[in-house]
Amino acid sequence: MSYDIHSENDFMTGPYLVVKIPEKEVDHYALYTIQSDCPDFIVPFNYKSVNGQVEIVYKTGAQGKLQYFSGELSQKEYADLWYSLIGPLLECGDWFMNPCSFVMSTDYLYYDKVKKSIKYIYIPSVNRYSESNAFTEMAVDVSKMMTVSDTLLENKVLRAIIKDFDPIGFLKMLKDNVTEGVKPEVEPYVEKFTIAAASEAIEVNELQGPSQNSKDDFDFNIQQNKKAEQNTENNTSGGYKLFGNKKKKELKSNAPEPLSISAPYIDKSEPVELTQNMSVISGGSGLRYIGRAHLPPFIEVLIDRGQIYTVGRFDAAIGKKQSNFEFDKKTKAVSRRHAAIERDTEGYKIIDLSSSAGTYVNDKKLQPNTPLRLETGSRVSFGNSGADYVWEVS
Repeated sequence: MSYDIHSENDFMTGPYLVVKIPEKEVDHYALYTIQSDCPDFIVPFNYKSVNGQVEIVYKTGAQGKLQYFSGELSQKEYADLWYSLIGPLLECGDWFMNPCSFVMSTDYLYYDKVKKSIKYIYIPSVNRYSESNAFTEMAVDVSKMMTVSDTLLENKVLRAIIKDFDPIGFLKMLKDNVTEGVKPEVEPYVEKFTIAAASEAIEVNELQGPSQNSKDDFDFNIQQNKKAEQNTENNTSGGYKLFGNKKKKELKSNAPEPLSISAPYIDKSEPVELTQNMSVISGGSGLRYIGRAHLPPFIEVLIDRGQIYTVGRFDAAIGKKQSNFEFDKKTKAVSRRHAAIERDTEGYKIIDLSSSAGTYVNDKKLQPNTPLRLETGSRVSFGNSGADYVWEVS
């Protein structure tokens, strides 16, 4: 079932999302439970009933999109990211939630910088919102955005996503393979796993026939968790065979089928690197320097529609690149992850990523995580110590 998600902005509270659901299609068990006891993995929201519809407002202002924080992570950061992405789908039964109703798209994944965790948008409807292969496609997109310095670990993650995804086994694999702090004597060269390589492996498996442990579909089901076995009798009536341990009283509705996960369509005609989205660039734009300090004269922003370009400062303590463009480590007032420029069908927008000194456009400070349209000639300042530029469109 498709519900339109509208993006709005409030001067006081920042950006928010709005979804309207017909009253008869609302999952009241989930709605009431997560409203009174909102889990950490859900973007906070409130709702009201208007003319036979329930209007839900998600307050995204405190979080930025996960897309704005893409880059290379350490082993522990990488593992924590996947725990944060998969864990909610295993735990959601405690709030009478169904994994089919999570919005599984990187466009609606938000990141809490303080807690370093992912937050979802959840649609409390009795109808399925996400398609059966939505999780796999989202996981593939996340793997493109977030990489890890350990190529062996990254390869294992990519293979696990594309072939017979099992969340319990996946999390165990992460736990067994995170060896941060233990440096091997000799680090072997490892070729990065790609979609093309994965498609060949899948094709071989199809010729050999299914393995003993393979399955056509996967659902986040109680069959793989002892805790859920104790609650099977209470949960089967509503179709919510999940990992929750709260008892459900009664739910009279046509509950959706369990979420199944299958591999996304792969075009085998030509190899495509999984780690990079090589889209056609049409027209170049950027920021031309007008300040007095000795800083780069031009920041070229080459992105296509739907892509994001991040600006920050190199952090010697981390020792690796965190943004698409990074100022020198000595540049004052620029945060490690300072701002993002996003391109859509109408042009370009700039977003401050809760930077410490702020981002200014035409001398006005941006509200954190709130997009502002860039116009040719707009003056952009990263912080207040001379990193001043003018936006140009080629």
